[in-house]
Amino acid sequence: MSRWKRRRPAGDDQGFSLMEVMVTTAITGVVTLMAVTATIQIYSGTKQIEQNSVAGDQLDIAFTRLDRDLHYATMVNGPTAGASNSRSYLEFAIPAREKTATDATDPLPQCRQLMFDPTQKSLAMYSWELPGTKPALPANLATDVALEDGATSPFLVSKPGLPAAAASPGTTGLGSEFNNTYLMVRIRFKVKVGDVVQRFDNVFTSQNVYKDAVQDQDPSACANAGRP
Repeated sequence: MSRWKRRRPAGDDQGFSLMEVMVTTAITGVVTLMAVTATIQIYSGTKQIEQNSVAGDQLDIAFTRLDRDLHYATMVNGPTAGASNSRSYLEFAIPAREKTATDATDPLPQCRQLMFDPTQKSLAMYSWELPGTKPALPANLATDVALEDGATSPFLVSKPGLPAAAASPGTTGLGSEFNNTYLMVRIRFKVKVGDVVQRFDNVFTSQNVYKDAVQDQDPSACANAGRP
């Protein structure tokens, strides 16, 4: 008597072969790697754009403030090193503000002192009006600031009527016979935010300080502000 046998329907649950599992795993791994790589690239691109924006904003703020004040400077002193550290200072004066109804006398010139602090990686400005004194805290113009390679100060001053090379040791881009009519201040540094580096290199011309001009105020009025 023959034994009855149950037939399995075609395609019944027989599982997967080892080869099928390995191929599926490999494909999944490749897809996952592509997705992760794309995500990292998008994040890196977004982060770089943000860092560029932060650095650019700082340079814009610094340029706007420096251009406004140095353009009308009536006296420039420096650059000068700090007394006990590697800070660098530059002092200058700007014309007095307009007299208001509350002023008993005519306002006196205003003083500015730029300070580069390599320890704090900052470029800051002190502002005060004579006969007042230098305030305790400055206003930051830029942070994450560093000097260009080989530079000892971000400030270079070219006095009017003198060869630029003699007036500003280390200055590049000007011939030794160049004689400027107006005083020129070159400020050069770089801002590094994350992996992004942007450079600031601008020359500001002081229209009130020119060759054969008569000095209308004591140069020490703003220069004796202290340079810690």
